Amino acid sequence: MSDYETHQVPGNDRRSLDIEIFRPAKPNGVGVVLLHGGGFAQGHRSMMHGYGGALAEQGFVAVAAEYRLLGEAPFPAMIDDIRDVVRWLKANARTFGIDPGKIALQGYSAGAHIALMVAGTQPGSGFEGKVGGDSTGSDVAAVVAFFPPARLDANPAMIERPPFSLLLNGGGMEAARAASPIYYVNANSPTTFILGGMADYMQPLPSGLDLLNAFVEAGAEVEFHYLHSQVHEFSSTSGMLGQIMVEVGFFYRRTLLDREVLLDEAKASNPFARASNMQELAQMMAGAPR
Repeated sequence: MSDYETHQVPGNDRRSLDIEIFRPAKPNGVGVVLLHGGGFAQGHRSMMHGYGGALAEQGFVAVAAEYRLLGEAPFPAMIDDIRDVVRWLKANARTFGIDPGKIALQGYSAGAHIALMVAGTQPGSGFEGKVGGDSTGSDVAAVVAFFPPARLDANPAMIERPPFSLLLNGGGMEAARAASPIYYVNANSPTTFILGGMADYMQPLPSGLDLLNAFVEAGAEVEFHYLHSQVHEFSSTSGMLGQIMVEVGFFYRRTLLDREVLLDEAKASNPFARASNMQELAQMMAGAPR
């Protein structure tokens, strides 16, 4: 599927943002906002069209979103841009067959950073107003983050070079920390799927595990898949895109659509799934017929 509709998200103190919406024949109620990478200073929403088509084929409404790049507006303008996109999508949810409570952000590299920042500062996070402007009405139900730069203060030398020197506008380690998604992970963070490649020198496995541990320590829902021998932006290749989007689609179905159904099936077929801890399991086993 390659057909899409073009719409604009108006703004009060910025120009309108262009978005392209991929609509399935039978929407399942989930809307996915796709955020391209490019080091915050380059890239285009058209980079997301392949993903949009693949998700629409599975029943998801996919939105390839524009955000202002650093040459046009400084950080955190792009965070506010995507908040506005989410608000616009919620306001028009019925038109597109979307449940406004089932909107996800799916970002790649710099786009994954933006997705995590929006989600980490959304209403109920405890970090409202810490990054950019008003986050009211911009809450999302899930995030899929491909190769996210989550801890910008991990390497002092890194923030002195583009793209992070541009993102931080010459700020030091304090600015890097304030712009790092990992520090905004909280107990109310939406369910999140972190993906990356073990051969990615830009966001290597330890970086991914660092972010994973932040979710675990916060008690937030998280899943994790780092693919062996894969490099940065591996998901965009013709041999990977379709299969990876099947995995991502299954994540959305498991968490946003069929969570209870799948859990009930597991409990019905597996006695171990009916217990919530080892004590309950021991009690069940003690009462089982011999």
